[in-house]
Amino acid sequence: QRVGADHRVRPATFRGISPSRMSLSVASSRAAPIAALGPRTGRRSRANRSRAMRCVAAAASETSEQQKTLKKNADAIADDLKGVTVTFVGDNESANIAVAQEVAKALGYTPLSTPDLIEKITDSTREQILEEDGEAGLVIAENAVLEQLSTLIRCAVGTSGGGRGATARGDCWDYLFGQFTVWIDDAEAMAAAESDPSTAPQREAYELAEVHLVMSKKECKPGDEAAGIGAQALEAIGSIIKNDPQVPGKKGFYVKMGCRGDWPVLQPPGWDGTKEGMVDPKTGKPYRDAEQAVAPKTGEV
Repeated sequence: QRVGADHRVRPATFRGISPSRMSLSVASSRAAPIAALGPRTGRRSRANRSRAMRCVAAAASETSEQQKTLKKNADAIADDLKGVTVTFVGDNESANIAVAQEVAKALGYTPLSTPDLIEKITDSTREQILEEDGEAGLVIAENAVLEQLSTLIRCAVGTSGGGRGATARGDCWDYLFGQFTVWIDDAEAMAAAESDPSTAPQREAYELAEVHLVMSKKECKPGDEAAGIGAQALEAIGSIIKNDPQVPGKKGFYVKMGCRGDWPVLQPPGWDGTKEGMVDPKTGKPYRDAEQAVAPKTGEV
């Protein structure tokens, strides 16, 4: 079974545009059709997931206090963050974008929206893409955008919601592991999913995020409320970095190696992209070598 680079959405022509030729022009630049979409999410091994932090995201009440807290939290982690991009995922698209904009202002990052970038790159509205190419078209387009964003630093990104984008599929997360990811959830949706998980299969993909914020209500207004949630997101990211100061550097190296899907246990440069070729941390050798060592020789019983 192939893992890593080979199971990502491959470059392909989409509405006359090749994702490999798509380019994004933002200030913070650094240095397909899917063969089978399968389930809306792709189950990944828990060994390839960072431990998520969950906390309740309360709505903001006072503009000045929320903005001050957000700025304070941003200043506290700005240096340790090392320019790593922060990306917001979840079904609430407007919340993803609103919080990303507030966080960008506080950190001095570039605010980006994958829904906007999809339409700019394809020169089509998402409604047109959905009508002509179905949900697969939206997944392909957003995954192409995420591929471009994976090489950028100092960005705060809001992604598509409603379970229709690339972030709703676990096998499209290779380009996100090099960023700090925050899942914006709400209590009502969480309760509904706990009652019947089949109603929102995309939540399995969102669980790959390192921070899980649960809003007490479904909507998040731009400004006050978004700033309050952003403050809690940065506080949680700060706790992750405090527990392991090497995380930002590891994310940078993960991107440098080509976002191969081997997060958080990074493989050597010569890794062939297969599970068998991964290095066993106990022996320092590929699992394949260990299997060959214990395999019986020809003629042995």
